[in-house]
Amino acid sequence: LKFPLLNSERLIKKLNSNQSLKRSEEYQKDSYFVPAHRDFLKQEPVLEWLRIRQTNNGSSMNYKRWPSDNESWCDEFETGIESFKTLEKILKSLDFRKIAVVEKTRYTWFYGNAKVSIDNVRELGYFIEIEAEKNFKSVDEAKTYLHSVLKELNADVGPQSFKGYPYLVLEKKRLVSKK
Repeated sequence: LKFPLLNSERLIKKLNSNQSLKRSEEYQKDSYFVPAHRDFLKQEPVLEWLRIRQTNNGSSMNYKRWPSDNESWCDEFETGIESFKTLEKILKSLDFRKIAVVEKTRYTWFYGNAKVSIDNVRELGYFIEIEAEKNFKSVDEAKTYLHSVLKELNADVGPQSFKGYPYLVLEKKRLVSKK
């Protein structure tokens, strides 16, 4: 689940003050590409993303594909890469074009059976993403649990966001339509 976060400073302070929580922080710069032969942005909502991520711990390439616009799951393939610059040159040589760059700092805590991430996204602000860290009997049971964690944390959130950060950045730059 992902939501715009309205009380980021207070929530980060609260989570950091709990010494029993495992915490991490990572800078991420994600570059999104589309191939010349298939423009991922023509489909609304976008059902495919090709991303190269640079972090303070290395680089990776990721491809996500949702089977349809009413699915909450996707196929996802990711691998580490040795050189971001070399892979970027290869993609450009193959007529892939960079369509968006998303830069963020991600703060993550493991809270009960949930992974709580607060993202400070350049150009977009703060978001909270919360994921189940155990298998629940159903998706609805997992969502109920995750909402209870949000309530327990006293997270002040906006409406749930179903769009990825690259799409939100493209919307902000008016490169795709807001729907």
